Amino acid sequence: MILRIASLLALLLATPAHATPPQPVDPYPRDDLLHANDIWSIGTHNSYHLRSLLYPKGPPAPYDYEHAPLDVQLSDQGVRKFELDVYWDEEEGVFRVHHLNYFDQASNCATLVLCLETVRDWSLGHRGHQPIFLFIEPKGLYFASNPMVISDEPICDRPDHVICHYDELDAEIRSVLAPQGGPDLLVTPDEVRGAHPTLREAVLQDGWPTLRQTRSRFVAVMLDEDGGADRDNYTQDHASLEGRAMFVTSSEGRDDAAVMKVDGPVSGFDRIQDLVALGYVIRTRADDLSDAQANDTTTRDAALASGAQIISTDYPVPEILNNGYFAAIPGGTPSGCNPITTMGIECAPEDIENPAVVPEPGSFTLASIAIAVLALLDRSKHAAY
Repeated sequence: MILRIASLLALLLATPAHATPPQPVDPYPRDDLLHANDIWSIGTHNSYHLRSLLYPKGPPAPYDYEHAPLDVQLSDQGVRKFELDVYWDEEEGVFRVHHLNYFDQASNCATLVLCLETVRDWSLGHRGHQPIFLFIEPKGLYFASNPMVISDEPICDRPDHVICHYDELDAEIRSVLAPQGGPDLLVTPDEVRGAHPTLREAVLQDGWPTLRQTRSRFVAVMLDEDGGADRDNYTQDHASLEGRAMFVTSSEGRDDAAVMKVDGPVSGFDRIQDLVALGYVIRTRADDLSDAQANDTTTRDAALASGAQIISTDYPVPEILNNGYFAAIPGGTPSGCNPITTMGIECAPEDIENPAVVPEPGSFTLASIAIAVLALLDRSKHAAY
């Protein structure tokens, strides 16, 4: 893709001085008006999860679900947000991806790097997609010699939990999504904060970057509870996440507030709407196993109506269950315009992501080339300031 952009730029530079250089036709003309928080999208919960073969009669009910490979979710299921549980493997020096050590460990991408490479490769073959959110939840430690280590600990070495592995986590993310000398596909807290003293102030005053600045890129978010050990350790000595690769699931009073999770869209309906209206990105849950099996759409419908930008489900398509239950954006292509942040302005689902613009791998259309050229010009312009 980069070579094709370079070839196009070379063609423009080679145009005779008396000729008018061809101008790329903008396939997303509202990209300078719409922002990254103007999306309305579906994501999957425990996006890597496969049914464990440990249970001959089938896994226990809480583990009895599975997802397609990440690139299939992107291409065929309209998924635009993933959740990845990570464990630090001290013996191998990598982050592993699975739900629970030993008891629920089957995964369609066994390591964080493999998961990230899968979505990166899909992205490079499908230029023009909306920003994709990656929620990464630290779950503890993994030892191949003792895989039954208790889960849900900080990713800090036992027994004293002093030596932590947040720098290694950032490094793995950057090695795939923002490698030295490679394409920068990662939207960072530093980029969103800009010249503001805090991330919260940037979001509340200037808002999120535009879709032009974030299209075909990723936003990584550490998923943790308020007061969670991993979130607090990750942000320590990094005011407003300065220098960090990830945002965090924050709360209104914190300087690093930009992304928050409100998992109960029925009881939290008004709070979600208020936070979205202020400019925050909100992730909520559409369902759990019992909702889906009972075809109870109460939580799903509240999640959709709340205006949360990111709605997490285990059932993004109807084929997963036989009772017709699934969660999708009404009219989405696959996503839509946020019902709160785009109220009163012109916006169609095709302005968020248009399947006619996002090509299949190897099919670099004029539209996809125009997206890349316009993005390069926009980022060069901002770099000059």
